[in-house]
Amino acid sequence: MASRPPRPQPHSDPALQPERTTQSWLRTSLTMTVVSLVFMRFVNVFQGWSVAIFVICMGLAIVAIAMQVRRYRLGSVSIRSERGRPTPWAVAFLTTAVCLIAALSIASVIKISLS
Repeated sequence: MASRPPRPQPHSDPALQPERTTQSWLRTSLTMTVVSLVFMRFVNVFQGWSVAIFVICMGLAIVAIAMQVRRYRLGSVSIRSERGRPTPWAVAFLTTAVCLIAALSIASVIKISLS
């Protein structure tokens, strides 16, 4: 059985910034997923709204992960070429998504406390 050639590494140092950034985005996406699952816990209080919020939050988490895959590749290329390009739209998206989820959570708590 012939051995496969080693896969080319995206850059020479595997502990550089792209890996740490990817891990933080994955943690944020995981948190968004957990919060969206909490909304499903209150499906008897919010009925259809709970499902809609769950779908929105899960969609935002999936988009955040997909954006990070692209950002990781760009970060690896920028390390190899020693020229970095910031991607402010991705950060703005994630900030907006987290604020939206926080606002929905606060509104949910207020509705539950008024019921």
